[in-house]
Amino acid sequence: MSSYGLGRRQFLATAVGVAAAWTQVSGNAVAAPQLTQAASRGNSVRVWLTDVSADEWVVSRSDVLFKARRTANPLTIKIDDSVRYQKVQGFGAAMTDSSAWLIDKLSTAERTELMKKLFDPAKGIGLSLLRSPMGATDFNASGNYSYNDMPAGQTDPKLSDFSIQHDVPYIIPALREALSLNPSIKIMANPWSPPGWMKTSDSMIGGTLKSEYTSALANYFVKFIQAYGEAGVPISYISPQNEPMGTPTWPGMFLSAYQESELIQEIGKAFEANGISTKILAWDHNWDVPSYPETIFSDPAASKYTAGTGWHIYSGDPNYQTLVHNDYPSKETYITEATGGVWQDSNQTAFSEALGTWIIKGTRNWANGVMLWNIALDPDRGPLNSDTAGIPMLRGLLTIDPADGRVSYNVDYHALAHASRFVKPGAHRIYSNTFGEGSIENVAFQNPDGSKVLIAYNSGSAAKTFSVADGTHSFDYTLNAGDAVTFTYSGPTRSGRTPAATKVSDPTHDFTFKSPSGPVTVTYDPALLPYQNAIRTGNKLVTYSLPVGASIQTTGGALSRGKWTATASAQPDWGVAANAIDGDISTRWSLGHGTTSGDWFQIDLGSPTSFNKIVFDTGVNNSFDYVTRYQIYVSNDGVDWGSAIASGSGGIGKVAVTLPTRTAQYIRIVSTAASGFWWAIGDIDVYGSSRGAGSITAPTAVSNGLQLKTWTSKEGEQVAVVFNGTAGSRSFKVSADGSYTYTLPSGTSAMFTTKKLSSFPTPVFSSLTPDQGMPRSKFTIRGSGFGDAQGLGTVYFGSSYAEIDSWSDTSISAYVPRGLPSGKVAVSVKGAGGVHAGGSSFDVMDLGPALSRTGWTAKASDASQWDAPGNMLDGNSDTRYSSGTGQYDGLWIQVDMGQTQTFSRIVLDVGGSVSDYARSADIHVSADGTDWTKVSSVTDGQRVHLVSFPTQTARYIKVVNTGNVARSWWSVAEFNVYD
Repeated sequence: MSSYGLGRRQFLATAVGVAAAWTQVSGNAVAAPQLTQAASRGNSVRVWLTDVSADEWVVSRSDVLFKARRTANPLTIKIDDSVRYQKVQGFGAAMTDSSAWLIDKLSTAERTELMKKLFDPAKGIGLSLLRSPMGATDFNASGNYSYNDMPAGQTDPKLSDFSIQHDVPYIIPALREALSLNPSIKIMANPWSPPGWMKTSDSMIGGTLKSEYTSALANYFVKFIQAYGEAGVPISYISPQNEPMGTPTWPGMFLSAYQESELIQEIGKAFEANGISTKILAWDHNWDVPSYPETIFSDPAASKYTAGTGWHIYSGDPNYQTLVHNDYPSKETYITEATGGVWQDSNQTAFSEALGTWIIKGTRNWANGVMLWNIALDPDRGPLNSDTAGIPMLRGLLTIDPADGRVSYNVDYHALAHASRFVKPGAHRIYSNTFGEGSIENVAFQNPDGSKVLIAYNSGSAAKTFSVADGTHSFDYTLNAGDAVTFTYSGPTRSGRTPAATKVSDPTHDFTFKSPSGPVTVTYDPALLPYQNAIRTGNKLVTYSLPVGASIQTTGGALSRGKWTATASAQPDWGVAANAIDGDISTRWSLGHGTTSGDWFQIDLGSPTSFNKIVFDTGVNNSFDYVTRYQIYVSNDGVDWGSAIASGSGGIGKVAVTLPTRTAQYIRIVSTAASGFWWAIGDIDVYGSSRGAGSITAPTAVSNGLQLKTWTSKEGEQVAVVFNGTAGSRSFKVSADGSYTYTLPSGTSAMFTTKKLSSFPTPVFSSLTPDQGMPRSKFTIRGSGFGDAQGLGTVYFGSSYAEIDSWSDTSISAYVPRGLPSGKVAVSVKGAGGVHAGGSSFDVMDLGPALSRTGWTAKASDASQWDAPGNMLDGNSDTRYSSGTGQYDGLWIQVDMGQTQTFSRIVLDVGGSVSDYARSADIHVSADGTDWTKVSSVTDGQRVHLVSFPTQTARYIKVVNTGNVARSWWSVAEFNVYD
C-alpha cells in the first residue's frame, strides 16, 4: 500500500473521532456530520467555523465537497502541495509561574480536564509548543527568583548553589503532564534575567551582563537543561535573553547584539562540551529590529550555534520575518511571544490579531511555530510578581478563578485551536495565494500523513464568497465578515488534467536555490520593498536588500573631512553634530530624544564634491541608538533639497548607503520613522571617485559558485535574486561599468527589484485639511498616485520636511514641522518617482502668550512614580506627567489656576512621546472644584492638541479621558491655557 493511501485512510478514520471529541471541547452541542460515500474517495472537506458575533468557536459544520470543475472566481485560493515551505513545529503558549500556580490550585478532576483541553491532540486543541521562563518574570505567584540567587554583594561563578527547587512543586509537574498528553511537545526556555550578581545592577531588575560572567551564564543554561532533563522535561530551544533591548520594572536585562553574539558562542561551546542538542534562538524581541538577529548571524562564530530568530509582536509587523528569512534563508523563525489584553476593544479585534496576524500572517512569513504568552491568568489578570511593578492588563488563553476553580476559555484559546488542533508537528506550509487585509486571508499546510489544512479568515467588512482550488477540483464557500474557518481534507489533487484554478492573482514569487543543507526558498513580495534600500538612478528605481554582513564596494576612497561642518535638527550640548565628523568613534552626535519622522543630520562638504557612498556608524558595540528608516537628500545651496535620492531601513552598527555618483555640497540624512530609541552617529564617512557616474544595477551574470535567478512581474517589476550557497563570501558586479561590487556572505541572498519611473502613476495633490494649525499638529493630504509607502516621497512645508504619520497612495497624514514662524507657508508633495504632485497653502497659527502659570497646581487620578502631575506646569517639555497605567475611560488630570481666570483655549502637549496622548477626552471647567461644566470634547486626539471652546471664567480645568488605549500611558509634557 502506498504511503499516500495509508495516510488518507488514517486521516478519514481519525476524522470521525475528532468530530465527537471536538463537540465536547468547543462547548457547542453540534452533531458530528456523517462521512458520505464521496468522503471515502477523498473529496469530502471537513469544516470548522468560528462566528465571533454568535459566540460560536471552532464549531463543526456540514462537509463541503470538492468537484471536478474549473473556477474563474477572482477570489480563488489555489492550493499546491508540490510547493513546500517551512516545517511547522507547532502552536502553543507559555507555562509561566502564574499559569502553573493557578492550574495547581484546581482539583485533580478540574486540572485533568483542563490539561486535556489544552494539550490532548484528540480531546483538546493539541498545543505542541510551550515556553517556560527560566526564573522570575512579571507573572509570578511569588517574588523575584533565579536558580542561583546569592545574598547582596556575594557571587557564585562556579554555580555551586544552582537549584531548580522553586519549579519543583507546580511548574515541572504541569510541564510533565502536558508532555504525557502530547509527547510531541517542544519546550522553549529563556530567562528574563540571569542571577542579579551576574549583572551591573546586582539585581534581577535592570543592568546588563558583566563580561566576566559570560561563561558562568553559559554554564547556567547547561545546568538548567540538565536539571530539567533529569526531571523529565527536555528543553528543545532556548534564547539567551527575553527582550534584550528593554529593561522594565520587572526582571529584565539590556543585552546588545554584540554581547548576545559573544554569549551565544559561549553557550554553544558549553552545549557541545556537555552533549546538549538544544537549539539556540537569537533576539526574542519585537519584529522591527531585524538587524539585531542578523548581526548575530553575520558573525560566523556565533551563527554556527544559532538556529534562528525568536520574534515578539509588540511593534513592527510580520513582514520583518520574511525580510530576515530572505537574507539568511537557512535560519528558523518563531513567534515566541504574543498576547492580547485590555487594549483590545472587543473579542472580534482580539480574534483578528491572534488568528489573522499572529497565526496566518506569522506562518505565511516563515514562522516555524507560534507561541502566545500566559496560558492562564486569574480574573485580576495576575498573579503579578509581588516584588515588581507589573501591569495587570494582559489576557491568558484561560481565566482561572482560584477562589472557586471556575475556568473560562478566552478568545486566544479558540484562535490557537484553528491551527493547533489540525496542523500537526512536522507539517509543512504549502502554497496558497492570499488576498490581504480587508479580504480573505489564509494559509495552508500539509500534515505528515498527507492530509491538508486550510485556515481562512475574512478580515473585510462584508461577507465574501471564495473558491478553493486544489489541482483539478474546487469548491465554493461563503464566509461572513470577521468569521474564520479551518478546512481539513485528504485530497483531491489529480495530476495530468486541466487545473481548476483559471484566474489566480498572486504578486509574490518564490526562488528556490541549492544549499549544502538542502533547498532554500527566497520569497519576493512587493510588501517587502518599503523595508529595503532604494535609489533613483536615471529613469529607474532600484530597490535592493543588503543583509547585515554584506557590503557594496565602490571605487574611490574616503573624502577628507578638513572643511566639513555638521548640523542637525536637534543636538544636546553633550552630543553636538560636530562629534560625528571628528574622526573619534567614542564621541558622537545624539538626537537627544526618541526619533521621529523628519529628524535630520546634515553635512556641509565645504564645496561641491562628487561622492558615491555614505557610511554612518552608531558607535562601538551600540545596539540601540540607530535610525530605523531614512532618506538621503543632496543640495548645492542647503536650501533647495528636491526629492530624496535614496532610502533605506537603517540598523545596528554601520549603515552604508551606496548612491549613484552625485555632485553636491550638502548631504542630509532624514529619519522617516518614529522610534522609542534615540538616533546617534559616532562617526560618518563620505566616499568619492573620479571614475564616471556609476550606479547600482541588478546583476545579469554571476560566477564563483553563486546562483542567480530572475523573474518579471505582471506589473513590469524585474526581480533578480543572488544566493551564495558556498562556504565563503563571494562577490559580483552590480553596475554597468563594473565600478560597484556586491559581496555576499555564505548562506545569504540579495534581491534586486528594478522598476521604470515612467511606470509610476503621476501623483496628484487634491486637498489639505485642516489648512491651519500649530507646529506639530496633525494634518491630512488627499490625492492620488502618492505610492503605497513613503519610499522616496516627501512632504515639504516651505523647505522643511513634514513628519509623516502614515502614507498611502491616496492619503498622507503628517505633522506641521516644529519651529515654523506664524503665517502662510507653501505645502507640497513630491512622489517616490521625484514628480511634483502639487500643493497648497497652510496657515501656521500664533496663539499668542499663554496665561502665566505662577501658583498653579495639578493633580491626577493616576500618576507614575517618576512623572508627577506638576511636571506639566514647569515650562520644561523634557519633563512630563504620566499616568503610569494604560489609558482607560475615566482617567483624569486637573489643573487649579489658583484664582478665577478667563480663557477659551487649552493646549495639551505630549512632548517627545509619539503615542502617549489621549485619543478622546472631555474638557470640564469649574469655579469651585465641585460643580463642573463640560465645555468641549476631543475625538481625534493628537500629540499636540489645541482645544477651543466658548470663553469661560473659571478656576479649575479637568480633562477626562474617554477612551481605552491600554498599551499607551497618558502623558502631558506641558499644559497651557490661552485667553
